[in-house]
Parts: sequence; C-alpha cells; structure tokens
Amino acid sequence: MGEIGIAQVVLMGLITVFVVLICLIIIIKLMGAIMSKAAPATPAEAVPAAAPAPAAAPVATGNKQQMVAAIAVAIAEEMGTDVSHIRIHSIKRV
Repeated sequence: MGEIGIAQVVLMGLITVFVVLICLIIIIKLMGAIMSKAAPATPAEAVPAAAPAPAAAPVATGNKQQMVAAIAVAIAEEMGTDVSHIRIHSIKRV
C-alpha cells in the first residue's frame, strides 16, 4: 500500500476538527432548549420601586475627613498604588 500523503493528514485533521465543532454546536443548542423548557414559564413578579432615600444630613468635619480617607484607600487599592499617590480634589454625591 502507498504512503499516507501530507494532504491526506491535513484533510483528515480538518474534517475531524469541523465534525467535533458541529457536534459541540448541536449539543449546546440541545442543552439550551432543555434548559429553557425547564425554567419556570411564569415571568418574575414585578418588584415595586424602592422609596427614595431621605436627604442626607450634612457630614461633620471629622466624619468627612474619615470618608475622604476611606475613599482614597479604596481608590489606591483598586489602582494598585500607594495612598500617598492619590489626591482627591472634590467629592460629589451622585
């Protein structure tokens, strides 16, 4: 019998890859259909809107400094830097 050529090996590899990918697509679609049927058919209950938060009282100076320090530490931690590199110019309530 003759030798297996490079083209045959490449062709068999490509066929194998695409057959497996098609099988995965079919399996995922079947699982999606099964899961959608298993999910509850009733829509979620409407959640009533939360009451607006009462207006905040002005923050005392000592508490404001603690708040700024806590915000600076959180920002420095998120950025991965030292707190001394963080300079907060203003804080606005959103």
